Amino acid sequence: MKKNIVPKVIFLVLAIILIISIVYVFTKEKKNRTLMMYDKICNQNIYTFSIIEENSDINYSLTIAKKDNYTSIDAKSNEEHTTTLVKDDIAYYIMHNEKSYYLYDSNGIDADILISDLSGLGSKKYTSGHEKINGKDYYYEEYDGITAFIMWSNYSEDESVIKTRFYFDGDNINYIKTTIDSEEEILKVEFLNDVNESLFEIPDNYAEL
Repeated sequence: MKKNIVPKVIFLVLAIILIISIVYVFTKEKKNRTLMMYDKICNQNIYTFSIIEENSDINYSLTIAKKDNYTSIDAKSNEEHTTTLVKDDIAYYIMHNEKSYYLYDSNGIDADILISDLSGLGSKKYTSGHEKINGKDYYYEEYDGITAFIMWSNYSEDESVIKTRFYFDGDNINYIKTTIDSEEEILKVEFLNDVNESLFEIPDNYAEL
């Protein structure tokens, strides 16, 4: 009888340890996801970072694509569509509506706009939590004083009252919400380890000004 009890006790202890381990893995939040995303932006040679904002007044999207020494900043706002393209230190400003472009000095262009806008992120503190967007629960990290993702045309607030939440599904960024006082702006976000090659090309039928 005693011989049967010992294996049962061992099995029960192992089962309890396994259950505790599983619960720990699924309940322990992975921290610093925003900083991990920023490190990828700094270190990857190829990526696409896109944001979309849609409201009753304006449909706005911005796609930043990088491949080695090429950077494309493609912006769409209602009917307007422009691209700032930097290729091997040569800058082009492309106006798709007019099917034209012109060259200018790339020294005044911040091609690594995401890196510069989020610089200092590692020294900032953040709070974390969960929030539902469109019925789905996301883990978020909230920082103070980040202005990079404000798409409003006018704001003159103290940066200390600006709060920005980065929403993640696993390690993948899905939304960014900026709050200034009671106003909120939510952007749909996608970060890919790939690029659309057409973002680095000027169509043959575009004229140089």
